[in-house]
Amino acid sequence: MLSRGIIAAAILTYVAVLGCVMWKEDAPTDASAQQAGSNIDVPRLATSMPALTGLPYRSVGMQIQRVDWMDEYKKNMDEIAAIGADTVLLVVDARQEDGTSSRIYLDMRMTPTPDQLGGLIRHARDCNLRVILMPIVLLDNPKEKDWRGTIKPESWEEWWQSYRDMIKHFAWIAEGNGANVLVVGSELVSTETPDKIEEWTKTITEIREIFKGQLTYSSNWDHYTAVKFWDQLDLIGMNSYWDFPPKKSRWEKGKEREITIDQVKTKWKAIQADLLPFVQRTGKPLLFLEVGWCSIASMGHEPWDYTLTEPPLDLDIQRRLYIGFFESWYGNPNLGGFSIWEWTPGDGGQDHRGYTPENKPAEQVLREWLAKPRWQVKM
Repeated sequence: MLSRGIIAAAILTYVAVLGCVMWKEDAPTDASAQQAGSNIDVPRLATSMPALTGLPYRSVGMQIQRVDWMDEYKKNMDEIAAIGADTVLLVVDARQEDGTSSRIYLDMRMTPTPDQLGGLIRHARDCNLRVILMPIVLLDNPKEKDWRGTIKPESWEEWWQSYRDMIKHFAWIAEGNGANVLVVGSELVSTETPDKIEEWTKTITEIREIFKGQLTYSSNWDHYTAVKFWDQLDLIGMNSYWDFPPKKSRWEKGKEREITIDQVKTKWKAIQADLLPFVQRTGKPLLFLEVGWCSIASMGHEPWDYTLTEPPLDLDIQRRLYIGFFESWYGNPNLGGFSIWEWTPGDGGQDHRGYTPENKPAEQVLREWLAKPRWQVKM
């Protein structure tokens, strides 16, 4: 094993000297950043896919966006373990200025240092939680309708090199601290075109030289068939923001419309009719990386949109959507796991409009299903 000083120097050189992943210049300094890599071991090369053991993952997700909240995030993990989950999804972000930018950077005001992130992973393991690490790309100054799914960098060649340096940075942290799954990308729709497959192959190959755990990609619920590199990954990963039920039943001001559990289950059945044959053809288990709904009346329609302020608070629609999901999917042999989106710092509660189920009726639903036996996953 290399000394801490050599490892730290290697990581800092890797991130800073190559220059494709940059620290934000105006980010505050942090003494722990000087110890970057102090908990990272140099892995042996991994040239083949790992065995898919330990499925399914029964996870709850957390978004790590404050470097001064490490204690709060650890408290979150204590709570996630207490409700019966066996896995936690940790989402960390990298950034680029807008959709045309060719370079990715880490803003250390928001992104944890290697020591901080490693500490969170190790705390999860102390709680008997497995870890899925999902780095995502956020846009600091998006233009109209810009998001990570529509990026068109001025130089694709430079962007891909920058992206690989970023994702390998997190691969080192994941490997050195015992994460189980690394998500190699999230919702990068414009990179899923056939002409980008070679870049993904290069990216995945280089990640496997560092990280020996399982790999997946997080596709959009409406774009998973466009991903042509599933054969290079271990799990079929995706979010799950379908409409429930059809749009004619969505919330409209002054026209409250009930969404029943049966309606939700009927829609899941229709989704499964398309999704499960695709999953079976790949020969790989399905992993829902984001399953969740805010506690607002519009959540039957476009549940990815958490920015809406007009629809009223509705705790029971969240509860019914949870029941519909679990009654439709729990125990399905094609399902390699799920991650509930999301558990946030604080106590949630009866007035909380966001995704967290904490201290809401949905939490009790989640507890009841997490208390059920695990199922056998078809490999």
